[in-house]
Amino acid sequence: MRRQISVTYLAMQNAIFRPTRRSRNRPKPIPTASQIVTFDYIGGIRARVDDKMRMPR
Repeated sequence: MRRQISVTYLAMQNAIFRPTRRSRNRPKPIPTASQIVTFDYIGGIRARVDDKMRMPR
C-alpha cells in the first residue's frame, strides 16, 4: 500500500527550494582575469596524436 502525502506537505517542500525573484534576477559579478578558466584545445589534440601513435599496428 502506498503512503499518501498531503498536498500541504508537497507545497511546503516546493516552497523551500524555490528561489526568490531577487535571487533569480540578481546580476552576477564579472570575474577577474585570474578566475577565468580556459579550455586547452592543444592538450586534447596532442593526447589524441599520442594515443594514435601508441596503438598497436
